[in-house]
Amino acid sequence: MEKKEYKNILDICSSQESVHEDIFKNHDDNMWWPLKVTDYRKRLLIAGLSTRISYNMIRSYQKVIDNLDSFSYDEIKNMSEEQIKEIIKGLGLSNTRYKYISSMINFIEQHAEDLIKLPNEELIELIAKNVSGASYKVAQCCVLYMRGYYESGIMPVDSGMKDVELPCLGFPTYKTAIGHDYLRKELETLTKYLDLEDVIEKNRYSDLNIPNTSNATWWSHLVLIYYKRHFCNKHKPEECPLAKAGVKVLCKCKK
Repeated sequence: MEKKEYKNILDICSSQESVHEDIFKNHDDNMWWPLKVTDYRKRLLIAGLSTRISYNMIRSYQKVIDNLDSFSYDEIKNMSEEQIKEIIKGLGLSNTRYKYISSMINFIEQHAEDLIKLPNEELIELIAKNVSGASYKVAQCCVLYMRGYYESGIMPVDSGMKDVELPCLGFPTYKTAIGHDYLRKELETLTKYLDLEDVIEKNRYSDLNIPNTSNATWWSHLVLIYYKRHFCNKHKPEECPLAKAGVKVLCKCKK
C-alpha cells in the first residue's frame, strides 16, 4: 500500500464521530493500559490481563487493576496462587489469567536485562514464545505498554484487524499467528515519516498529546482499532464509510 492511500484511509476512519469519541477516551490515558501504573513489570502483567475485556467490562476491569496496582511487583511475585486468583476473579478465566501472570513473572525474573536492551522485534518474539497465553498479539501489547504509547512505536494488530479489517483494505492475509507481527511491522513502516498533521487538525484531534505527527503510531493504531469496532464488527459492508468514500474494499466483514 502507498503512504498516500494509507493516509486517506486514516483520514476517513478518524473523521467518524464514534471513532473520534473513543480515541478521546483512550489516547492520552488508556482505560486498559493506564499511565498511573508506573512499574514496567506490573505493566507487563496488566497487558496480558486486558485481553477479552470489552467496554461492558471496563469498570470491573479497572477495579481489578486498581487493586493489583496497590501492591508492589515484589509483593505480587510472592503471592500464592489463591491470593492472585482472588484479586483477578472479577475478570473471569481465572485459571488462564493466573497461568499468564505466573509465566510472565518467571519471564521477567529470567530476562531482566532483555526487557531493557532488546529491540521491539526481538522482545515481542521472546515473549510470544516463552510466556503462557502471550501470543504475538499479546506480546505486542506488552511491549507497547511497557515502553510507552509513543515511546515504543508499536502498533498492535489484533485478530479482527488481521483477519478482517486489514485484508479488506488490501493488506496480505495470514492464517497463522505470526501474521499479527507481519502486519504490525507493515503498519509501523507506513506510519513512520508520514506527516498526519493536516488530518489530525482537520478531524479535531489537535488537543491530544501527540508528540510527533510524522510518526503518530499510537493515534493511528487507535484510529484503526476503533474503526474496526464500530464498522467492521457490525458485518454491514453497505454502511462502510470507506466504501462510501470510494476506497476499494473487499468486504471481508460480511463473512
